[in-house]
Amino acid sequence: VISAHYNLCPLGSSDSPTSISVAGIIESTGSIIEVLSKIDSEGGVSANHTSHATSTATSGFAGAVGQKLPSFSSAYTELEAIMYALGVGASIKDPKDLKFIYEGNSDFSCLPTFGVIIGQKSIMGGGLAEIPGLSMNFAKVLHGEQYLELHKPLPRAGKLKCEAVVADVLDKGSGVVIIIDVYSYSEKELTCYNQFSLFLVGSGGFGGKRTSDKVKVAVAVPNRPPDAVLTDTTSLNQAALYRLSGDWNPLHIDPNFASLAGFDKPILHGLCTFGYSARHVLRHFADNDVSRFKAIKARFAKPVYPGQTLQTEMWKEGNRIHFQTKVQGTGDVVLSNAYVDLAPTSDISAKTLSEGGELQSTLVFEEIGRHLKDIGREVVKKVNAVFEWHITKGGSVGAKWTIDLKNGSGKVYQGPAKGAADTTIILSDEDFMEVVLGRLDPQKAFFSGRLKARGNIMLSQKLQMILKDYAKL
Repeated sequence: VISAHYNLCPLGSSDSPTSISVAGIIESTGSIIEVLSKIDSEGGVSANHTSHATSTATSGFAGAVGQKLPSFSSAYTELEAIMYALGVGASIKDPKDLKFIYEGNSDFSCLPTFGVIIGQKSIMGGGLAEIPGLSMNFAKVLHGEQYLELHKPLPRAGKLKCEAVVADVLDKGSGVVIIIDVYSYSEKELTCYNQFSLFLVGSGGFGGKRTSDKVKVAVAVPNRPPDAVLTDTTSLNQAALYRLSGDWNPLHIDPNFASLAGFDKPILHGLCTFGYSARHVLRHFADNDVSRFKAIKARFAKPVYPGQTLQTEMWKEGNRIHFQTKVQGTGDVVLSNAYVDLAPTSDISAKTLSEGGELQSTLVFEEIGRHLKDIGREVVKKVNAVFEWHITKGGSVGAKWTIDLKNGSGKVYQGPAKGAADTTIILSDEDFMEVVLGRLDPQKAFFSGRLKARGNIMLSQKLQMILKDYAKL
């Protein structure tokens, strides 16, 4: 299925923290300490909810409006997130890209546009062919426009449930535009929303409506010189690399197939160019802070060949960054009428502060505090050290916890240590809970860089013994 110049493929519960036993909490937390003791080291636009009412138009296409595609779950790991980032040009040449291509980076993140990889599986699975009224030649379907909206940053790994619906069908005379909305949920929480605009060549003229208020509208760029321009040269292997994210269309790698489609050679995926441009905006206007990325809209215009240089021209108007992408040398506009919406920096800071109390690890530290009091001063005095935990969320420190065992105090409180900490342990809230739930090995977390520590690591062995012995009770 050729998407303007770009192709889609032929269309053909986690455990709750409250359910963990006290012993499990203590022992699992202690396992972090046990690993450290063996290592001598210093050291989140509203969703476009659509009407499901069926049009009364006479065309069979109109009867497809409101029809749902089969729902499915899409699981991914850090491997898929890294593969996608490499596919859209992230590189070790730029140190700031390391957070997208190295799972051990303390701020490892999914690129926001990885959300299209999750959503497009609804269409690639062949579900459209099963919709009543959409009897069509899928070889004539072009990918016209794409909209992606994030309600929260994508987790570094996860499993999302996706639900897709035919939001509307438009009669453009020369063809039909089919609007597909895809909602992706983590548990019951909406994580991201995609809108695919597919153009079916030669099937228009049935008397249907030409416009819809359900469409996320593409917007022309400002009529002035751009505020910023970034360029990236794609690799000759770019399409071969990007297709590993799930778009297996031979148009992007097989010269014979590309020739049959009317191209001199295989072309780059449109959504690959889409990812390049989003990276440029994120890098220049948000310092690669994925929590600021809210939405992106683009219209596919002309083809790109692997090896060509992409030039993203950007205009800042408030928190909306308009952009268009050209092929350097030819001047051809390949992505047009595009924009990225960013969250204000102040909003992110306020959100981080307000969510501090929502960290799952809070329950664990509170439980540890209650039960350390029951151990007794003499046992606690054997440790005689202060441990400070930095729990991160979204790449920033969301909370600091101190376990103060100096002079047998046995105090656990939220906040930095009142004096110098003997040992500081740094771990994300998500990874902390994965350890507590027994799904992440602390040793693996340490050597992959997800668990960090500095100070007197050997002191942690004493704390580990107290936590582990108490858990056995």
